[in-house]
Amino acid sequence: MRSLSFRSIFLNLAVFLSSLMFLAACNAPSESLVAETALTSNQLAPGSDIEYDAELGESLWPDEQAATLAIKESIEQTIRSRYSNNLPALRHVHSKAHGCVLADFRVNGTLQDEHQHGVFRAGAHYKAWIRFSNSDSDPSREDKEGDGRGMSIKLMGIPGEKLLSDESSTQDFLMITHPVFFINDPQKYLSLIQSLSSSNLLRQLSAPLSLGIEGSIIAVKINSKKIANPLYTRYWSAVPYQLGSGSNRRAMKFSARPCSQVGNIPDEAQFQDPNYLRTAMKQHLSTNDACFEFLIQTRDIGSVEEDKLSVEMATSEWEESMAPFFQVATITIPRQNFDKPGQHKFCENISYTPWHTVPEHRPLGGVNRIRKVVYTSIANLRHNMNGVRSIEPTGNESF
Repeated sequence: MRSLSFRSIFLNLAVFLSSLMFLAACNAPSESLVAETALTSNQLAPGSDIEYDAELGESLWPDEQAATLAIKESIEQTIRSRYSNNLPALRHVHSKAHGCVLADFRVNGTLQDEHQHGVFRAGAHYKAWIRFSNSDSDPSREDKEGDGRGMSIKLMGIPGEKLLSDESSTQDFLMITHPVFFINDPQKYLSLIQSLSSSNLLRQLSAPLSLGIEGSIIAVKINSKKIANPLYTRYWSAVPYQLGSGSNRRAMKFSARPCSQVGNIPDEAQFQDPNYLRTAMKQHLSTNDACFEFLIQTRDIGSVEEDKLSVEMATSEWEESMAPFFQVATITIPRQNFDKPGQHKFCENISYTPWHTVPEHRPLGGVNRIRKVVYTSIANLRHNMNGVRSIEPTGNESF
């Protein structure tokens, strides 16, 4: 498990080391070298079993399938090494939860027809389990350290076909506290993971070189954020998803924004508590509800702004001037006491993946395709190591 001192070194050197490689990077293949494979909607890429939707902007990255399998194997090895003698096995990242809460997800009473796809049916109402977390892999890491934070939503009672067979009635939405991800290319992602998991210090310190200048800057921004309360924070999908099906389908990104803007800068007194984000959630929900607006932004097939609203380039933000966000639902987290051992254990056995979805919200882009393989594998490994079964929640659980 990476130490806090190494993490600080990584953050401080990320941009510096990448900058040293700038001249070399100029002569290296571009980050946007996506294989030019002409594919129609949801065809298999030649020589692989991965589906792409070229009309929505998906393309195959070089050696994507091999890199994805290597990423999966590397992470599996890390989890076995980390937890074989230290059960229970936790998630590879987002291993520290601040709280897992039961919520209501209510779609707007009126929506334009072009946006009423999948779970977004006017007036629809779902129960949800929402898990708030730190992004880091170290579950003992103090909250005062800068980090990306996660908000994972699992809607329940969703009818119809699903893209994964392990859950029949759920829809997951995964978000982080930054509008973009720090890497696009599976090969670079593999290099990053191998560097971070290496026992060689020099190899560890070379990790920023896998990200390049742009990715390193984004990683520093993500991992330097400090917040006062997860309930006061905005979250983004960072990567795109499908909205709709057939000729009416388009690409979308989504975001959850607090209904009311509240000061979210932590004070020094909070830092005395290593788990102050859980404490802050407990204090708020002991007396008040919490509320988020669920927003989407969309991009049509053949959009004139397609090159600026990329599906494959997860490091590229969709500027709101070109693709404005608009509200499609409201999330209400009612007052509750969530800090119970049974509820925490239950939530840690839940699996979240963007591929728990109806076809109308199919995940798009290379990062999501990696997630399809890796998240399923890691969830199965975790459950097997812990001797527990995968569970599909209903929203009717009590603790």
